[in-house]
Amino acid sequence: MSSGKIIFANIIGFLLKVGFCIFLFLYDDVPTLVKVLAIILCVLLLVKDVYISALISSESIKSNSKYKWHDRKRIAFFGLPWTFTRYYLTNEKLVMVKGLFNTREDEVKLYRVTDFALTRKFWQKLFGLGTLEVKSSDKTCPSLNLINIKKSNAVKELISKLVEDERDRKRVTGREIINNHDHDCPDDYDDNGENFESSGDLF
Repeated sequence: MSSGKIIFANIIGFLLKVGFCIFLFLYDDVPTLVKVLAIILCVLLLVKDVYISALISSESIKSNSKYKWHDRKRIAFFGLPWTFTRYYLTNEKLVMVKGLFNTREDEVKLYRVTDFALTRKFWQKLFGLGTLEVKSSDKTCPSLNLINIKKSNAVKELISKLVEDERDRKRVTGREIINNHDHDCPDDYDDNGENFESSGDLF
């Protein structure tokens, strides 16, 4: 059975367990102790289903060798990958996919990346997490936030290396990236409105 079918089956099981818990809670003839034990069991089964779905999705990504790194946005506490926001890194781009049924995908070409900002709050450090903001010259996606990821500093270094490799491959510089995507950048002109490059007055 494919990983997609297994995840779908887990979602159906999740909904059935939730319905069963609600039924037990509302049904008056069941003893309170039985209700509590059944609800605890259902919650444990729900946690198991979510965890298995996350593992299956993660393993299916690992089998694709084109990804240099991948992770999920993790929950605030304990750092568990129980969200539907995924991050993928290849040699050429960084991709963020949000949602389960309705999805949104944002991507940044690595050669357009201009800067990084790494934030690690106290509670994030407790669980080995960090938030990495990747800034770029792409007008449609000027920044892409990798929220609550594991080994955030190592990911920052990996992305930085791949950015340099991709720029070398395409033979572009940071200034060329800015000029190509923002022709009216003030730094390209002097006080008289003349273009530095055309007048030859480069610093």
